[in-house]
Amino acid sequence: MLTAFLLAATASPNQIQNQAYFAILAETKIGRMAGMPVMDLSDLPKGFKLPKEAMMFAGTPTRILNVRLWSPTIAPDNATAFVTPPAGLKQGPKLDLELYRPKATDTTGGDVKDFDPDSNPEFTIKIYWGSSETVREGQPRVIKWTGLDESQKAAMRQQAREARATNSYFYKAGWTTGFWPTSKQAGDIATDASLVGKYSLTTSYTGNVEIDAPSNVTFLDPIEITKPDLEKKMDLKKSIPFTWKPIPNALGLYASIFGMEGKSTLVLWSSSEVFAEGLIGDMGFLQMAEVREFVAKTMFMPGDAVKVTVPIGIFANADVAMMQMAGYGPGAALETAQPLPRIQTKTSLNLMLGGKQVRGF
Repeated sequence: MLTAFLLAATASPNQIQNQAYFAILAETKIGRMAGMPVMDLSDLPKGFKLPKEAMMFAGTPTRILNVRLWSPTIAPDNATAFVTPPAGLKQGPKLDLELYRPKATDTTGGDVKDFDPDSNPEFTIKIYWGSSETVREGQPRVIKWTGLDESQKAAMRQQAREARATNSYFYKAGWTTGFWPTSKQAGDIATDASLVGKYSLTTSYTGNVEIDAPSNVTFLDPIEITKPDLEKKMDLKKSIPFTWKPIPNALGLYASIFGMEGKSTLVLWSSSEVFAEGLIGDMGFLQMAEVREFVAKTMFMPGDAVKVTVPIGIFANADVAMMQMAGYGPGAALETAQPLPRIQTKTSLNLMLGGKQVRGF
């Protein structure tokens, strides 16, 4: 979800027109591939980095800090913005934001060529949900592309656009996005760095603001799966009981899996105990109130949960199956300011489960 517009949704019309937004987004990220051991990176030459593709499933937790500044104007050519972080972050005295000014030809999220079921009239989605050893009564919910009307198809295409837009610096025509890390400041966060402390934003074009990260608002622990043994191949024909180490300070947890059977069938599962449209995959950074609401509605697992079970056989015929899991932690925010600041934390896991077309499975 786009943090700026989650905030804007609750603002008055006048605020929406003039309000700028400032976000500090802290994530602990880990990737694994079932059947592969954790890569030992300790012997790599100093300064050497593996390609992102290799690091994605290396099994070594990394900390990621993204700073975003959204303002409802096109900043002047000589505009500047920087953040003074706490010393414990170990990023030096100043984070210089780079400014992105969208061009008139930009469109939200770009094209959606990777989501064109019209070219495949047999495209089908099977949706499962809930933690159990066997498939529950009334599941799966089956959606056939040919059975949708034009408004429903348009809504699904829009969801795809919004999902792609979260990976872009463009969010809205006429807005400037300030961002960090940049090409000049890589933003590698040390494992002993702390998020706690004061962040001061100084800009020449959209206001200045300070916000504190209290002692409980810091990088969350990684999601470390303890069962099954991820160094062994996974049998997707059986139910899969996952357990993981407790994650201190987590407010809510959520897991989902998608699998493709050929080119015509998409299989989805989520840990939600109730069916909820759109609740699949990485939802970005969520506000604490949203996370608590989702937990109360059993759409999310409680923050102290340590296990979930995927029902038997629902990915048995998948060519590829991928699990995504996220834990949402505490944050900090001000009710009024210009820009309006927010600090949010999460921990995430990408786990390649396997499948018929995954090498080695």
